[in-house]
Amino acid sequence: MAGVEKSLQDPKVKEFQDPRTSKGLQRIPCFQHDGLCLFVPPPEMLKGARPVDRVNSIKEAELKDDDIVICAYPKCGTHWLWEVIEMLTSGTLQHQKAVKETRMFEFLYKEGIEAVPPRRVFNTHLPLRMLPKQVVEKKIKCIQIMRNPKDTCVSYFNHCRDMAEPYNYQGDFVEFIEVFMSENVPFGSYSTYLQSWKAEVAAAPELPTLDMYYEDMKLDPVKAVKKVARFLGLASSDKFCEDVADACSFKKMKKVDQEMKSGLPIKIWADGSGGTFYRKGEIGDWKNWFTVAQSERFDIIWNKKMKDSGFEFTYSPV
Repeated sequence: MAGVEKSLQDPKVKEFQDPRTSKGLQRIPCFQHDGLCLFVPPPEMLKGARPVDRVNSIKEAELKDDDIVICAYPKCGTHWLWEVIEMLTSGTLQHQKAVKETRMFEFLYKEGIEAVPPRRVFNTHLPLRMLPKQVVEKKIKCIQIMRNPKDTCVSYFNHCRDMAEPYNYQGDFVEFIEVFMSENVPFGSYSTYLQSWKAEVAAAPELPTLDMYYEDMKLDPVKAVKKVARFLGLASSDKFCEDVADACSFKKMKKVDQEMKSGLPIKIWADGSGGTFYRKGEIGDWKNWFTVAQSERFDIIWNKKMKDSGFEFTYSPV
């Protein structure tokens, strides 16, 4: 914890306003920047710099014209979509040995982004305003993948609970629902993330973007893969798209994650936690976690925040 506390000793960093749950348990160490809650990077990622400066360096990163960026709130399918795009752009069915964090803006910062060899498929949980300026300037193709908020909440809770100290969430699920609905979780609330994405994309009308839904990918993966290929301008055959969808099935991706993934820039999972980026991947698992009362309260808060947003989600298997 000492390294995280040292990272917070920065006059430009506003410490997490409520670092503990109502039961007095430690939440995830975060700081506030540009209206967003961000996790405090460990010293090995900061390399002697201040957290704010490292985050701001991302904006100045040089991009290449054929770069691709996956944009998503945590636990909405980034890993899945990243593997699909890597296969489509490479024309092979080879799974990536490295994890997607090795291509993640908020793990790489400016020098790391520029050091990645082409062709590059990046990913991020940051809003558009915090991405490299050249995303808009060079009209970099961006794909946003979204997932229904209740399954996202459940998946995010399990992810945070299984993380290594000091980043592991120590509260229970009931408390996490409240944290998830607030801004006091890494990358802010999901509703604010989606609203920011919509507003910031509207302010950059020439930016090529594609909106994808996790549930659509789950229900008809071949159709989803073909949609991505068309957006990227790739001449992928129907057979190849079918093969990619099969190679990137949740069951196969979870096995790959367990058997061959490497290259994490920091230790993410706590020893013995069984933490994984691929847990269940189901539509509607939230029903096993939310009580009726919790679900109804969640709906009231979510619908009030997202009124007239235009986002429509699938909450149950079709």
